[in-house]
Amino acid sequence: MKKLFKKVVICLTAVFSLAAFSACYKPNTSGQSVLTSFYPVYLITQRITNGTEINVQNMARPQTGCLHDYQLTTLDMRLLSSANVLIINGAGMEHSFIEKAVDETNINVIDSSEGLFDESGINEEHEEHFHSDEDGHDHDHEINSHLWMSLDMVSVQAQNICSGLKEIYPQYSDIIDKNTQLFINDINSLKELEKANQTGNDFNVISFNEAFHYLLEENGAQITAEIEIDENSTPTARQMAQMSDSAKELNVKAVFCADDNGRIFAETIGRELNIPVYVLDPLTYTVSSDDYISAMKNNILTISEAKNK
Repeated sequence: MKKLFKKVVICLTAVFSLAAFSACYKPNTSGQSVLTSFYPVYLITQRITNGTEINVQNMARPQTGCLHDYQLTTLDMRLLSSANVLIINGAGMEHSFIEKAVDETNINVIDSSEGLFDESGINEEHEEHFHSDEDGHDHDHEINSHLWMSLDMVSVQAQNICSGLKEIYPQYSDIIDKNTQLFINDINSLKELEKANQTGNDFNVISFNEAFHYLLEENGAQITAEIEIDENSTPTARQMAQMSDSAKELNVKAVFCADDNGRIFAETIGRELNIPVYVLDPLTYTVSSDDYISAMKNNILTISEAKNK
């Protein structure tokens, strides 16, 4: 049987292979409980399994942001032990716990990032979507693992989830195929909206959330500064001043952030530069992202509004 997982990016310089776990990958078709690592993967999987008897549960709470440093709880371990399969984002997003999860529970794993990376960490077919610290930004990972924020990449993720679930639940193959195609059709409709944002005009922006990198670039933005804000990392007064000076020189037209810890810093820069601040949805919590397509459509329309102001 084809392994449903190949690689998970673990650190800044290496791709961690899950091949070591292949020995314990023995699908159990009797169970119909699917666990997703966190909310974006849950949203996609829910669409793909709609109309089946597969029970999809989300592991990390929706309020949890990205999983770079996530540690498994006792409840998480119980969920992993009772589920038939775990669907992960991959690309290093779950690197802090995936080995423990597989070693201690023998759970089946579907890596939705499969095919996006080669042995060097980046598949040439998708190379334009990635960036490294050479661009002058401060990133925790060589590969930005917020794949679901790219319409091109989320299509690959959906296809990987589809293929993995069909191998485990062949009785639902037709429904899973149909749902996946409908989801990808919706993605293609969103791509038409993105095309309207490719005007060729300069659209320099500042982003206070690394999750928006792909989304902003796909919608014609040039990111002059990208700052990730969390409880352990906030910009200094000097960094904020340097960012402001650089933004003036580069004629930055908009600041983007999520409705999180980065918003106060984004609004500070916006006031200093007298430019608008726009809030985008990273789809990691349930405030507005109860449906992937509608949330992404709102994001694209927000970027379009900023670009045309």
